[in-house]
Amino acid sequence: DTYIIDSNCKYYGLDTPILMENAGRGVALEIEKRFGTRNKIAVFCGLGNNGGDGFVAARYLSKENRVTVYLIGDPENIKEGAAASKWDLLKHLDIEKILVKDSSDIEKIRSDFEIYVEAIFGVGIKGALRHPYSDVINKINEINGIKVSIDVASPYFIPNVVVSLHTPKEGATTVIDIGIPKEFNNLTGPGYVNKLNRRASDSHKGDNGKVLVIGGSEEYHGAPIYASLAASYLSDLVYIASPSKCAKAIKSYSPDFIVFPTEKNHFVLDDVEYLKTLSEKVDSILLGVGIGRDQETIDAVLEFLKNISGKKIIIDADGLFAIKGNLEVLKKNDVCVTPHHSEYRMIFDQHLTPDNILINSEKYKTTIVCKGEVDLISDGKKVIKNFTGNAGMTTGGTGDILAGLITAFSTKGTFLEAACAGAFLNGVTGEITAEEIGMNFRSSDMLDRIPKALKFCGKF
Repeated sequence: DTYIIDSNCKYYGLDTPILMENAGRGVALEIEKRFGTRNKIAVFCGLGNNGGDGFVAARYLSKENRVTVYLIGDPENIKEGAAASKWDLLKHLDIEKILVKDSSDIEKIRSDFEIYVEAIFGVGIKGALRHPYSDVINKINEINGIKVSIDVASPYFIPNVVVSLHTPKEGATTVIDIGIPKEFNNLTGPGYVNKLNRRASDSHKGDNGKVLVIGGSEEYHGAPIYASLAASYLSDLVYIASPSKCAKAIKSYSPDFIVFPTEKNHFVLDDVEYLKTLSEKVDSILLGVGIGRDQETIDAVLEFLKNISGKKIIIDADGLFAIKGNLEVLKKNDVCVTPHHSEYRMIFDQHLTPDNILINSEKYKTTIVCKGEVDLISDGKKVIKNFTGNAGMTTGGTGDILAGLITAFSTKGTFLEAACAGAFLNGVTGEITAEEIGMNFRSSDMLDRIPKALKFCGKF
C-alpha cells in the first residue's frame, strides 16, 4: 500500500522529497530508454504527490526533450510541501507551463505531442472524477500518441505504459526502484495506524466500527475493561459480554461500553447461543480477555468457535489456553491470535522463530501476533517486525490494550494491517507514557495517552 509505505518512510527518516526525486528521475530514464530522446512530451500533473513525481520527471526529461507541463488546478493548492518545492524549481527552467484551472481551459491541451505523461492522481483517488479532471483525461484519451502513467493509471485514463514505483500496481508495465530499502516492507509504522484511523466526514454512528468483547470472570474484571477502553478510542460502539458479577463491575466502571451480562459467574455452554446473537451486530470480536480457565468456560469457547463462521475474531489470553490442541477450529473464521512467547510455545508446541510463525500462520489460516521485545506479526505470507515499546510495558494489562486496539483496527482493514497498526500504536503509547511519567507506570496510565499516540502517528 503506497500510503502506508510513504508514511512509514517519513517515520524512519526517508523523507518524501528524496523519494519524489528518485521517482521522477527513474520515470524519466524509463521513458527515454523506451522511446529515446528529442521527443515532444506533455506531462499532466495533479496537486498531490503523484503530480510532484511528474514535476521531477519533466525536469529530467527537459534535458534532451521539449517538455510542456500541464498543471490541473491552481499552484497555490498544491497539497504537499515536497510537491510544491518541485513545482517551484520548474519556475527557473525553460519548460512551458500551462494551467488548467477549469473545463474552459481544456482547449489549451494540444495534440502535437508524441508522448503524454499522466501524473494526476496515482493511488490517491477512487470513484467518479470531478471536472476538470474528467475533461482532461477524456481529452488525452482522444489524442493519438504514446500514453504513460506514473505509478498507476488515474481512473478512466488509457495508458500504453504504466511505470510503477517501488512495488507493482494494477496494470504495471514495469517497476522502478525509488530507494526504499526492502526491509521497510517488513516493518510496522504509523502508516498502518493512519490508514485505519480515517473517518469519513459523512459517516454516522457505527460506521467507524462495532466491536464485541467476550471476556471477564469472577476473578478478572480488569482485562475486558482495558481492552474495551482501548477499542473505544477507535470504534464507535463497544459491546461487552461478561459473566454476571464481572458485568456489574464493568458497568459501574465506565459509561463508554454497552454491557450484556450472562447468568452465571463464568461462561458456560448455555451462553453460546446468546453470544452468537450478540456477534451478529458487530464487525469484529475479541474473545478471551480475563475469561479464566474453568473447564465449563473452555467448553463454551470451543463451542462458540465451532458454531460461528465468517466473522473476524481476535483470540487473546485465556482464550488461547482454550484453543490449545484444537487449532483446526480457527479455520472457520478470519482469526488473529495474540500470544506472548510462552503462550506461543503452549499453542504450537514450538519455540518462536521467524520461520515457524510464518509456517503456523499459513497452516492454520490465521494471523499471529507474538508479543515480545520485538513483536513478530505474520499472515502466512510475510513476517513483519514491530520495534516500538519499552520495559515498562511488562506491567499487567498492556496485552489487553493491544488486543483491544487490534480488534478496533480490524473493523477497517485486514488483520495484518490491524495487527501492525495495533502493535505500533500500543508501543508508541508506552513510549509516550514513559517519557512523561517515567518507566514505572500502570496500564491505566497508557490508556489516557492513546489520543496523544494517535496524534503522533498523524504527523507522518
